[in-house]
Amino acid sequence: MRRLTTLYGAGVGHLLAMVGCFVVASYAGVRLLADDPARTGLWFAGAAVLHDLVLLPLYVAADRLLVLGWRRHPQVHGITWLGYVRFPAAISALLLLVFGPEIFRFDGPYAGDSRLSSAGYLDHWLIVVAALFLLSAGWFAVKLIRR
Repeated sequence: MRRLTTLYGAGVGHLLAMVGCFVVASYAGVRLLADDPARTGLWFAGAAVLHDLVLLPLYVAADRLLVLGWRRHPQVHGITWLGYVRFPAAISALLLLVFGPEIFRFDGPYAGDSRLSSAGYLDHWLIVVAALFLLSAGWFAVKLIRR
């Protein structure tokens, strides 16, 4: 067991979790490629290009601006505030990326397949974003009060 841990670099639980993730991802990939392999391949290639050439520079630039502001005032009463802004911003951006077509009501070729309305996604996303930032601010306030 030690040899496996040394060779792999992590515990057996981690290895089993990774194998399980690869099994689920492989199953999903086979199902997606079975329906329309050309369109699925084009979607994956487009997503990679969009992420690497457009989105990555945008959120790196946004984070650099945040860090510049952090360098001017790195602490409030001895507590670093950067993580309290980064976390809700990152989760909000991830939700926007995943649910963007529904939030902005882009009707794609599969809009009729689900037979669900995209109404309310923008409102719900804004509520989640507000809740994330309020929870983060509340946690920061608790840290300030304890200090």
